Amino acid sequence: MKNTTLRTSGLTGRLLAALALGVCASSASAVRLDPDGTGQVLIYPYYTTRGGNQTVFSITNHSDRHKALRVILAEARNGRTALELNVYLAPRDSWSSTVFYLNDSTPAALATGDDSCTFPGAERFAGVLVGGRPYQDLRMNDFVGSREDAGPSVKDRLREGFIKVFEMGTLVPNTPPALAITPAASGVPANCGELGNGWSTYWRSNPSAHMTNPTGGLSGEAYVLNVGAGTVMSYQATALADFRTDPADVPAGSRSSVVLHRTAEERVDFDKALNDPATQMAEAVVDLPNRRLNLQYAAERAVDAVSAVLSADAVNVSYFSDHTVGATTDWVINFPTRSFYTDQARVGTEPVKPFTGLYPTSGSETSAIMRVPYGLYDRGGGNIANAPNVASVDLRFSTQIIALAPGQVANDIHGRPLGSELDVYLQSVLSGSRRDGGWIGLDLVRYRDTSGAVYTRDFRPAEDGTVMLGLPVIGFAAVNYVNNNANPGVMANYSMANPQRRSQDCRRNTLSCK
Repeated sequence: MKNTTLRTSGLTGRLLAALALGVCASSASAVRLDPDGTGQVLIYPYYTTRGGNQTVFSITNHSDRHKALRVILAEARNGRTALELNVYLAPRDSWSSTVFYLNDSTPAALATGDDSCTFPGAERFAGVLVGGRPYQDLRMNDFVGSREDAGPSVKDRLREGFIKVFEMGTLVPNTPPALAITPAASGVPANCGELGNGWSTYWRSNPSAHMTNPTGGLSGEAYVLNVGAGTVMSYQATALADFRTDPADVPAGSRSSVVLHRTAEERVDFDKALNDPATQMAEAVVDLPNRRLNLQYAAERAVDAVSAVLSADAVNVSYFSDHTVGATTDWVINFPTRSFYTDQARVGTEPVKPFTGLYPTSGSETSAIMRVPYGLYDRGGGNIANAPNVASVDLRFSTQIIALAPGQVANDIHGRPLGSELDVYLQSVLSGSRRDGGWIGLDLVRYRDTSGAVYTRDFRPAEDGTVMLGLPVIGFAAVNYVNNNANPGVMANYSMANPQRRSQDCRRNTLSCK
């Protein structure tokens, strides 16, 4: 054939153009859960300073770009902020810190011996530990005075919580802030003091100066360490990729259209997701077993994009509760976005879907009650029957613990490796049940009201009408084997943290997406 040119005109040309546009639209960046654990946002579902524990966490920048990050510690009950600061990482740099507790007269605190630059800088922290590590007390400011809620207004409330990290943007190479945080020959950043200068000069009038858009590449790990018990359990932070993107930002990080660089006094949180500044839309990618969903939400509901990515209609973990080998299990349940749906200071007098219990500004925490049914199974696959007809746990907080120690007595105190004060217990089981291990699953979709009527937990609809089912949740099972307790004279302790498993479902036009 002499002429192999494809001529396109009329309907054929328009069809190919539409297909091309479709390909571009479907490949646009959207908030998604990264299976490899790297992204723009990191969520650590639990920190604790109880029961002799302390929590060490780290952030690693795997990219070749300088990063400006916001690190937030939130208390467990209502998700109110306990501490936030900016951390600036050079390419391939890491930053680590420890959440610890000195004594009953002090709150929990954050200590770091890391040389990476922060703002406020370590020289402005509250004190210095033996050995020279600076530390900063966690603060009650967000739940006392005009910000008081129904939770206790005491320092003890700060001892458990969760951690959020957001990439605010990247620094342009060879600019004053980028040069300042780049390590010198000694391995120490050249001049962390330049950050303070930046916030009093060029960043004061333009926080995006010398900045371009976030590009991702962050990962995180945490370790719950108990020196006295000789145990340590580790887990990987949940990573969200493409939290803030711009389709016109090609290559990524060449524009400054979605930079979110702020001082520590200005809030950065899950409601800042944005995937197209031109249309002011946040988009979520949710991978179901047989299909991929691309869900869009208006910017004023951007938190719904994050919640959709984290949604689960059911979650489960395996547990070990064998007294003969000192095996105990705690299940950490974290609802990272919960406060955007249940904190009365945010939502008013009614909770927002998918949550069904309001966390009030005053009075009792009772209205925060959220009953979640569960099924309990032994190692042989048999159902461990409960004395009540419907077994359920009350998950009323942003982060809390389920003590997995099924017993013949309700509120069995055995099985608490994390020493939490926010733990809930399984209901009593029938005599003769095997209780040394197995698995437990939570049904996050169906619930009963006080009259016994059954309802469904569902999200607010996306722009195309798709409704995710269940709740936005992450977590892990913390397991300890403390042999010296079970077998006196044998000093051999072990621990591990296993991620929870989940399934997802949604509804379109009253039909399940599965």
